[in-house]
Amino acid sequence: MNRFVSAPLAATLAGALLASAALAQTQIGGVTLTPIKPAATAPATSRAAASTQDDYSAESIPKGYREVRGRVTGPSEGLRLPAGSRIMVSLVDLTAAKSLVDIEFGTTRLSTPYQMVYNPVRLNAAHKYAVRAMIADKGGKVLYRSADVALPDGKRVTLNVPVTAR
Repeated sequence: MNRFVSAPLAATLAGALLASAALAQTQIGGVTLTPIKPAATAPATSRAAASTQDDYSAESIPKGYREVRGRVTGPSEGLRLPAGSRIMVSLVDLTAAKSLVDIEFGTTRLSTPYQMVYNPVRLNAAHKYAVRAMIADKGGKVLYRSADVALPDGKRVTLNVPVTAR
């Protein structure tokens, strides 16, 4: 029995095996994200039940964490922003006057979606929390800013953050 595999065939097989893992990855801002396979012990109905209203499942949120998601909205729907504009969305502790979670991403128009995941252990029940957004051009000049929007209670909440021109 001949076990010789031609070099082109070996290269093709290696490429196919390695490409499947690379195709499942996503790159965002220099960070490579690789999806995690759900546990084999999870009930088959959990994914279907969780995705009845959502485009993703509750399994995407780490156990014990909370999620805030929604849209950063502008004065008008479909408002075009200058090239290179960035949105900064923050979860802020109003009592201690500090930011707990900051996310930043590029966009070309409003409204645009955002998602923040945080550990509620970092929150103090005696403090007040809010979500705020700011949009800046590529030079850092602030174009739009939101008022503080109170953080609602709940594990997975939707919160739209309206911005106005500055």
